[in-house]
Amino acid sequence: MKSEAEVLRQFSKPLEVEEVELLELDPEEVTVKISASGVCRTDLSIASGHFGNLPLPLVPGHEAAGTVHETGSSVSSLKRGDHVLAVWIYSCNNCEYCLSGRPNLCKHGNTSLLNATLPSGKIKIRDRSGKEVHHGSGTALHSDFAILDQRNLVKIPEDVPLDIASVVGCAVMTGVGAAINTAQVKPGNTVAVVGVGGVGINVVQGARIAGAEKIIVLDKYDSKLESAFKFGATHSIKTDSDPRGKLLSITPDGVDYSFEATGNHRNMELAYSLIKPGGTTVIVGAEGPGATISVPALDLVGSQKTIKGSWYGSTNPRFDALRYIKLYAAGKLLLNELISAKYEPGQINQVFSDMESGKIIRGILVH
Repeated sequence: MKSEAEVLRQFSKPLEVEEVELLELDPEEVTVKISASGVCRTDLSIASGHFGNLPLPLVPGHEAAGTVHETGSSVSSLKRGDHVLAVWIYSCNNCEYCLSGRPNLCKHGNTSLLNATLPSGKIKIRDRSGKEVHHGSGTALHSDFAILDQRNLVKIPEDVPLDIASVVGCAVMTGVGAAINTAQVKPGNTVAVVGVGGVGINVVQGARIAGAEKIIVLDKYDSKLESAFKFGATHSIKTDSDPRGKLLSITPDGVDYSFEATGNHRNMELAYSLIKPGGTTVIVGAEGPGATISVPALDLVGSQKTIKGSWYGSTNPRFDALRYIKLYAAGKLLLNELISAKYEPGQINQVFSDMESGKIIRGILVH
């Protein structure tokens, strides 16, 4: 079938809308008519070549919601017309990581992510000349239609607006999950969040839901710092001048938990400098290959500090997606407020520009 899609052909060049062909479904696959797709900083990092030489051309996009258009012969849990949101980690339920309760680390799901293929290893997008176009992040959701394995989809209640649901699959899962699952923030803890874009703002939400006493946000943009208060921030610090000193004036020993959500190694080091003895730094943002961070070795040991990575919010993707939808329905998780602006298909380059200037927290393409 035909679809209009955002296609990346060269790193650091604008994406263009192209007509592509989606091939026939395998038995466990589903075609989804995309209603809205969230534009993540990871999409920008992919487009700029920040993550290295991913195979090109590709259709990016790993956060979306829509309706089931067609199902493969062995799909029994979904039918045409069902409302679904996409999760970008496929869980095979058979590898060491899935069987040990860490499906976000699924070997097969992460292989498809890195290779920009479907979980089967196949590439089912063709351009007008018949050449292969890769599935960015294993999902390729910045398209009117997308082919996904059924395990990349979560059926959601029909009363949840699809444009609102579109931001759950990455921003919410990654950010809220980092606070609740990875760090396991407890009531009364103190928290600092470095970078309050689409993911960082959800770390703030997660910390609020978990009952943190102080939630201190750090960013270079005043607009983002101001927005963070509606999501649960209690204090804000601009990062342009002595952010650590400013934080210590709020909580003299440092914080129990700090989170880095920009994918910048200098900000990762900053986040580490903010924790108290016995505290934990959680790295949520993804840096490029080869980047390293430096921390004082004696302080790490002598102050019994911890540095943890958080991949996809340490979630059980399909289970936690529904859990967060329930929190939204209960009024405890803000989703409408996450969406700063809505754009038409073909405006992804404008979304990137608005993101880099700090104008938006999360922009979505409405198909």
